[in-house]
Amino acid sequence: MGLSEKFEDALNLFCGEKIGCGIHREVFECKIREDLVVKVERGDNERNFANVFEDNFWAANSEYKDVAVWLAPCVMLSPDGMILLQKRCDPVPKNYKLPAKIPEFLTDRKISNFGIYEGRLVCVDYAITIMNPSIKLTKSEFWT
Repeated sequence: MGLSEKFEDALNLFCGEKIGCGIHREVFECKIREDLVVKVERGDNERNFANVFEDNFWAANSEYKDVAVWLAPCVMLSPDGMILLQKRCDPVPKNYKLPAKIPEFLTDRKISNFGIYEGRLVCVDYAITIMNPSIKLTKSEFWT
C-alpha cells in the first residue's frame, strides 16, 4: 500500500460526510468527535498552507479575547499541515440577525465563512485574514 492509499485510509477512518469546500480545502464531519470538523487541504499541485495559517492565527490570538471571540477554535494540526481539526459550528441561519459591525481583520466576509459557536457568530474560515489583527469595528457588508 502506497503512501497516498494510507492517507486515504486514515481519512476514511475519521472523516464522515463532506459538509463544505473552498478553494484550497474540503471540510468533513469528524467521526470520532462530533464537536469537531476535519479540514483537509487539497494537495493538487501547489500547497496553499491554509490550515497552517489558520492554526497559527488561532494560536497567536486564542488568549486575546477581543480577537478569539470572533474565531472558531482550532484544536489540532497534523505535522505536515494537511489536516486541521477545528471546533464544529452550526451554519448561520437564514433569519439570523448579522451584526452591523465586525472587526476589520475579518476580510473574507462571505456568509459561508461564518458559523454559530456557543451562540455567537464566529469566522470558521480565516485562512485569508490580516496577521496583525485590528479589532477596530467596521461596517460588516457580508456577501453570499
